[in-house]
Amino acid sequence: MSRGLINVNLKQLEIFRAIVLSGSFTKAVALTELSQPALSQQLANLERQLQTPLIVRSKKTSIELTPAGEYWLARSTELLSKLESALTTHFDLFVDQGFVVKFGTTPSLQGRFDELISGAAITIPQIKSLNIQSYLDSRHVADALAAHRINLGIASLGSLEEQKSSLHTVHLYDDKIVWAVPASIPFDDVIATIMSRKNVGNHPGLDRFVTLGQVPPWHAKSAGWFRDKLPFAQPFFSSATHHSAVQIAAAGHATCHTPMTLIPNLSESVRNRLRYFDIGEIARQVCLAYPKHLQSIRPFVEFTNRVHEIVHAEIVRSPRFVVLEPENSALEYRK
Repeated sequence: MSRGLINVNLKQLEIFRAIVLSGSFTKAVALTELSQPALSQQLANLERQLQTPLIVRSKKTSIELTPAGEYWLARSTELLSKLESALTTHFDLFVDQGFVVKFGTTPSLQGRFDELISGAAITIPQIKSLNIQSYLDSRHVADALAAHRINLGIASLGSLEEQKSSLHTVHLYDDKIVWAVPASIPFDDVIATIMSRKNVGNHPGLDRFVTLGQVPPWHAKSAGWFRDKLPFAQPFFSSATHHSAVQIAAAGHATCHTPMTLIPNLSESVRNRLRYFDIGEIARQVCLAYPKHLQSIRPFVEFTNRVHEIVHAEIVRSPRFVVLEPENSALEYRK
């Protein structure tokens, strides 16, 4: 076949990319809404046009690319991104004359950021509407951005690494790991317990701590802190979410670790029954992320800049903790 007769189209590249990103033909069925035979046929047609295999045929369940496959995965990402950029610009400028922001983040971030994002959105006249969605964790936010279900997300930087070639990320702030302690335990006893590694006052709530069933990326830091500071405490409870963990702590049954950002999202009844201490560790780098092609849409960039300004003013600059015992690195949350 001569080069002049090659007929490769964007649909073939889109299907090839979906197969690779999903990790299997079976999963790509849900992503593309095509049957598995149709996917195989489209891939075979693409390989025939390019005169070389793109995927290694083997008994392995995972997708393995040939060198040509690696090359065309990168090229397909570039080409499809450029097409989406052109279409987005076209509809924003000539059809809709405005754009829709589809925002997604995690439950531990959502309550606070819903307020800040909505405040930024109403300052940009070109925004037609703001849709807010919640995802289980930062990895799901990254997947939603990759699948174009949302065009703006706030998530941990680590979960966005796999999509970094197609996403523009802006660091917002470092989210601290906070130790939540029942307020019924005297503050002096808490500090004495940390200093002595013994349960001063024999408070049952200090003998137990809550772990998460879905292990967070900073689990090792958390586990190491409990082993060092509270060697007598046991991981008695396991919880599915940070919200549930702090509720157990608020009831006086245990202590737990949680991201700092979660605290303003708690109900007043829960928040007031706890004290909060900074353990000197970072839970995650919180980032704003959106597809790179949206950098060409001036109102969208103005909007994200406004979000960054508001977050910096409301979260980064605002004092959330006051130092009580500097030598112990113990910081209590200011209500």
